[in-house]
Amino acid sequence: MGIHAVNQRDVEAEKTNRGYTKFLHMQAGDPQIMIRIWGTESGHGVNSHPFNQMFYVLEGEIEMGDAIYTSGTCIFMPKDTDYGPIKVPKAAKILRYAEHDTSRDA
Repeated sequence: MGIHAVNQRDVEAEKTNRGYTKFLHMQAGDPQIMIRIWGTESGHGVNSHPFNQMFYVLEGEIEMGDAIYTSGTCIFMPKDTDYGPIKVPKAAKILRYAEHDTSRDA
C-alpha cells in the first residue's frame, strides 16, 4: 500500500444511519478513515466491534457512558470492548479510524 492522501474538502458527505459521513480511505482490507458528522439526533446504545478503532473529536462534544469528550479529545476503543451509549448533546464532527471494518468492503 502506497501513500494515500485526500483533503476532506474534496469528499462529499454521504447520508448514513447516524448523520453524515465523509469516507476518506475505504480500501478493502485496509484500515478505514472517515469523518462522522453527527447532529443531536445521532448516537447509539452500547456497542463493540471485532477491530480496534479510534475517535478524535474535531468539533463539538459527545457523551460516551458517563464521560463527556470535547474537541481535541482522542478516544481509543480496543477490539471487542463495549463502549457507549453515545449521545450527542451538541452537533459534533468526529474523525474515526478503524483497523478493519468490513461493512463497506467490495
